[in-house]
Amino acid sequence: MGHGSNDKLYITHTEHSGQWGQHTAGSSGYKAKQQAPHPGSSTPFDCCSLSFQPFNHPVCARNEDGTGTVYDLVNIIPWLKQHDNKHPTTGAVLSPSSLITLHYTRDADGELHDPVTFKRFNEHSHIVAIATTGNVFLAESIKGNRDLVADVNFKKSDIITLQNPHAIPTTPAVKAPTNVSKDKAVTKPQVAVNQKKAALPWNASPYSTGLPGASLTSTSVDPHTATSTALFDEEELMFDHISNPPKGKGKEKDVGKRRAYVRVVTTLGGGSLNLELFCEKAPKTCYNFLMLARAGKYDDCLFHRLVPGFMIQTGDPTGTGSGGQSYWGTPFRDEYDVKNAAKHDGRGVLAMANKGGGTNTSQFYVTFRATPNLDGKHTVFGKLVGGEDILDALEKLPRKDGTERPSKPVKIKEVVIYQDPFEEYKTRLAKKLAHRVEAETNPHPKQSHKEGDDVNWFGVKLGAGAADAVLDPNENGIAGIGKYLDLKRPRDEPTGPNAPEGTYENKRRKKVGFGDFEGW
Repeated sequence: MGHGSNDKLYITHTEHSGQWGQHTAGSSGYKAKQQAPHPGSSTPFDCCSLSFQPFNHPVCARNEDGTGTVYDLVNIIPWLKQHDNKHPTTGAVLSPSSLITLHYTRDADGELHDPVTFKRFNEHSHIVAIATTGNVFLAESIKGNRDLVADVNFKKSDIITLQNPHAIPTTPAVKAPTNVSKDKAVTKPQVAVNQKKAALPWNASPYSTGLPGASLTSTSVDPHTATSTALFDEEELMFDHISNPPKGKGKEKDVGKRRAYVRVVTTLGGGSLNLELFCEKAPKTCYNFLMLARAGKYDDCLFHRLVPGFMIQTGDPTGTGSGGQSYWGTPFRDEYDVKNAAKHDGRGVLAMANKGGGTNTSQFYVTFRATPNLDGKHTVFGKLVGGEDILDALEKLPRKDGTERPSKPVKIKEVVIYQDPFEEYKTRLAKKLAHRVEAETNPHPKQSHKEGDDVNWFGVKLGAGAADAVLDPNENGIAGIGKYLDLKRPRDEPTGPNAPEGTYENKRRKKVGFGDFEGW
């Protein structure tokens, strides 16, 4: 499926259990185990970390995280002299005097083992060394904080871990240099700031691109982990807007605003053909014609084919009848099969010339009569609305013998565009997007004060009466809206717990006890 030269669409038994899979205890898996370890794996416990060869004079360089790196003395000393006492692994400062000589114990076969339990060291052993004595043990043999070989006690800080395959590997931190000049700016760690979610583009669709699922099931698609929103084509949205206007009173009936009007000026006595383009019936074809006309692609184009009683054809910049490109540089689709498509139903019909289905480029023709046999083969996108005399003169042009080319060369001088619904759509869209950006940047715009906003229907300025009431106190000495409040109690009446009998404050106070029974 993906290994070797096998082209099968499934994993075979050989691949699953053989050289690639290693899922069984077969011979191939055993042979793979005997191969050299991966370059990214840790150094073997009996090798120098500098030369990756078995050591003869092992020494240990102690790291700040409690681990130690084993080197051979004959390799580490030349390294320190050549690199100014720099640690080969961490890059920290390492002096030769700080190296700790290690004392390994070997059995009769010369294999390294623990001096207490006599267990051989392997790649799964937790190996430690004592910094004060240099003796090397298994971690399970140093319980009680006593070196049983040297018969001395040690502290917990004296334990150096040489190999611990069961712990998460950590890279010793490199100490930052202390002699940093004060002139250099110290970079502070950047604090993560909650970023605002990016706004979706205006042509975002409610669907996703499906790339995460495709990349999961197909190896030919680049991996994608984030969901991405699919985007509608901007031009297709414009075509859909022109062909399907919003529903409303009279909006769908106003076809004139959704059509384009152009004038094709010819060299035949300076006469012109006035054309009306059906943008609502063939939007892509009309857009292609208008964009080519704006770019000047139709200027000096020759009327290269003339068939009296049938049609006259032009739009090829080469003048041969086999050239021309569309606005997009590639042929585009036909639109004769859409709903309410125009037909070849009379004289002066404007349609696209092609070499078959979906091969429209830049050439077009104008008919001299109704040609219903061309319906369903060519896209009709306009008609003649002015210049019938010029069309009659073009039909009467003489032709070269045995050909369909006019003997007198007649060209298109220029194409003048009077109305283009596509440009109007782009202008409205640009304003709409500008307003959206302004609303996002300034969600609470300051309302401008217009003259006359503070005058009511009767011509009275708002707030004038209230201002006079605030300035002129009433008979109670209370100004503004306060004249309607607290009318029962005069403002100069004493209040509080010591108020005299008969006052408003004294009457309002809650009575305690039975009183003097005078009302009985």
